[in-house]
Amino acid sequence: MAQFQLGISLTFLKRDLALVAQSTEKVATDGKKITIKEYLLVPTKVSSEDYVTYKDLKEDFTKIFGSDSGDATQKIENQLKQNSSDTTFDINKIHFYLKTAYLYKKTYYTEKTDTDPAKSTIVECDETGKPLADGKKSKWDYALSISIDSKEFFSEFSTMSINSVNFSIWNTDRNVVKKMMTLGSTDDIFKQLEESSK
Repeated sequence: MAQFQLGISLTFLKRDLALVAQSTEKVATDGKKITIKEYLLVPTKVSSEDYVTYKDLKEDFTKIFGSDSGDATQKIENQLKQNSSDTTFDINKIHFYLKTAYLYKKTYYTEKTDTDPAKSTIVECDETGKPLADGKKSKWDYALSISIDSKEFFSEFSTMSINSVNFSIWNTDRNVVKKMMTLGSTDDIFKQLEESSK
């Protein structure tokens, strides 16, 4: 049986990530060969305090897209400066954190034989080798969570501040991934409020 695995270590927004693509085979109880393909992108640590600034993003954007991107990034910076009453405006006080980037898919395949061997096809199946209906095929689990810490950026105000903004999108039931996003349901938030008021 053939086995294959490709592992890649990468960094995105100063967060170390691992990317794995894997293909393994097994034989079902009826003797059918089943190929299992898995794809995984996940942070190498559950949490990280590393962040990037606007300057870091701007420099990488310029390296990727060239000097033509300078006008666009300068317009963004000028607009933010106009909206600030502080003469010591520093956009680099905004910190961007990648809480998690997660992708996972596990799919089983088998050969669907036909009386004419030339018409045999590879189809998606379940763990036992039974072909799946179109609506039952495997789907991607995913999660992306980015946190923007702007507390220092708004330090000029004494009566209000936007301390942080969190953006998360996910399609997974894996609790460890949700913990990396520091995601809590509204029920969890109400429980915390009730406990703190006791």
